[in-house]
Amino acid sequence: MIMEMDGYKKRFDWASLILGIVLVVLGCVSIMHPDKSLHLLCILVGVGLLLLGIYELWARSKMQEWLGYRSGWLLGTGILDIILGIVFLVYQNFGTTVIAVIFALWFIISSANELTIAGFFRQLNVGYYWLLFILDILGLIIGVVLLFSPMLSAITMVWLISFYLIVIGIVKIVQAF
Repeated sequence: MIMEMDGYKKRFDWASLILGIVLVVLGCVSIMHPDKSLHLLCILVGVGLLLLGIYELWARSKMQEWLGYRSGWLLGTGILDIILGIVFLVYQNFGTTVIAVIFALWFIISSANELTIAGFFRQLNVGYYWLLFILDILGLIIGVVLLFSPMLSAITMVWLISFYLIVIGIVKIVQAF
């Protein structure tokens, strides 16, 4: 299928179609198996922390080699990241709980931050200020509920990731045409 737009020919994009289908399938599978999705997320975070820790130790050695400077912070964070990565890989239930609590705290901190910023909009547009105020208060309430219910927080996180995968997959499928 070839379309012409002012001398530009667009061809069917098989890569976008395949990627879109894979993302939609992953999103649907993730919704159907939230427990396995959480464990996969925990594994990904664990591997990411391990790689980050190894990178920080490598960066510290290069900093010492090139600049003659020893960073205690890089050594400490590198070791801590490696330990956390191992903990997330070995104790996945603990890791998923930590991820769920971090998600809830992020929700609370983000809503509180937006609430402080909303005050600036009061001078510009009163209607917009009240909309932000109400949404940020709801965000704080939801964040507190998620904080005290890590399982709900974890499931919410899986649903958000799943729906994101499905939406991006649909966008890629449409983009293929």
